Amino acid sequence: MASRPPAPPGPGIEIDRSVRLADEGHVLLGGCPPRAVRLSPRRVSALIRWLSGSAPRGAEEERFARALVRAGLAHPRPAPLPPGEDVAVAVVGRAGPGALAATLDRLAELHPRLRPVVVGAEGAEAWQARRRGARVVPSPSGGARARAAALRACRTEVVALLEAGTRPAAGWLDTALGHFADPGVAAVVPRVLADRSRCLGHLEMTVAAVAASRAGPDLGADPAPLLPWGHAGPRQQRPGAVNEPADPLRPVPCLVVRRSVADLDPGLGAAAELDLLWRLAEQDWSVRYEPRARVWAPPTTRLGAYLRDCFVSGSCAGPLAAARDGRAAGPELPLAGAAGLVLAAFGRPGAALAAGVLGGAAVTAALAAGGRTPLPDAVRLAGADLAYTARTATRAIRASWWPVAAAAAAGGAAAWRRGDGTARAGRLALAAGAALALPHLAAWRRGRGAALTGPLAWTALGMAGDAARSLGTWWGMARARSAAPLVPRIRPTAAFGAAPSVPRRDLLRPFPVRPGAPPGPRARGPEPAGPG
Repeated sequence: MASRPPAPPGPGIEIDRSVRLADEGHVLLGGCPPRAVRLSPRRVSALIRWLSGSAPRGAEEERFARALVRAGLAHPRPAPLPPGEDVAVAVVGRAGPGALAATLDRLAELHPRLRPVVVGAEGAEAWQARRRGARVVPSPSGGARARAAALRACRTEVVALLEAGTRPAAGWLDTALGHFADPGVAAVVPRVLADRSRCLGHLEMTVAAVAASRAGPDLGADPAPLLPWGHAGPRQQRPGAVNEPADPLRPVPCLVVRRSVADLDPGLGAAAELDLLWRLAEQDWSVRYEPRARVWAPPTTRLGAYLRDCFVSGSCAGPLAAARDGRAAGPELPLAGAAGLVLAAFGRPGAALAAGVLGGAAVTAALAAGGRTPLPDAVRLAGADLAYTARTATRAIRASWWPVAAAAAAGGAAAWRRGDGTARAGRLALAAGAALALPHLAAWRRGRGAALTGPLAWTALGMAGDAARSLGTWWGMARARSAAPLVPRIRPTAAFGAAPSVPRRDLLRPFPVRPGAPPGPRARGPEPAGPG
């Protein structure tokens, strides 16, 4: 049966939505790459208590919880903390006097004791800010330089950076601050949703719906660690394949961060926030996405703004890759998935499908043999991983290789129509066209309630965004002189046995639980932390 997160908003951890329990709860299946973890009866009992909302008890359960989090099988869920004197809220960006006033009024309603810092406001905006008791700091109006100035202007340990014009939901800051009870957490990214409270025209509503699904800052409804390029690492694995692969280059309009470690580099422009978060993750800090902390942002309603956002998002890939010495930054695929992508590019979709099936069979065999996983559960997990790999590959084609795929589709279709094309050209055109169009048709079916538009208009807008994103990617690569965003990264096929080990630094600090709860016995040293 599939595991579910605990219903009450209690402290502790929650099992990832993609994780399944097999063999009467003695095997955990999930993660990316797929992982099978066999549990002892004592840890099965602990897991059952956590699913009912209980928190880890004692050092051994804390190590077990951290190992599951590191394996991508679970996520921390600490209790919310009310903001105190060690947190500040900084509002950045230019959104107009009315929008800034609405943001400050909302902050005053939710947090009357906090005095916001407004960065870069001038004229009427500065007057509105001072009228509401905010402190105005002179600076550039927006972007990375404004955020760096906001961090310099604040003196608290934790700083919440908020875009002007956004509307925080109740409890957004309390929920994010709960994670900072763990001294290993460096930053928390709240969920940013499109605010459609005002009436929109038909075209505006359509553009807003497509932009929210294609280029919006919403990272989804599932908690997750924020990892460089979205790739799994040796100390922090990805959540499972059931979760949709979120675009790792989406913007960060709202960020709660420890000021002592937030060395933002304004020279990277739009990529500065992502560079900061990825550097923190590479330094073994924990950077978490928290969907229960919500902020509403104005939607993108104009076609030009939508295409510009897609272009800017793609242009960040080159500078980010250059800042990391050009390491592989493309899609993270298993070897069979990369081989299937190459075969499809050469017009052999049948061979590509066969490579994917063989890769799924290898995952099934590894889980069934090494992890002693029941065969039906291993097949189900391998199938989910295969579908996830296909979605990741098509996303890479649309985000980076769009000009090549579009040329292949158009050229193959034209040659086939003239009658001088080969069967391979026809298959290549069909595969390229399907990779460019089918994901948008699927997105229209999922989100057609958000806008009253047909599949053709939705697909056309989605493909236009893909073209702008890909052009931005190539522009950024040319400026940074790095082709790393096009190079795929090979990930392991499957894993089984113990979860990643927990560093000694994590063993010597408490797991974040309810404030005032009695601490468990302290760990004496880096004992083995595998869940098995």
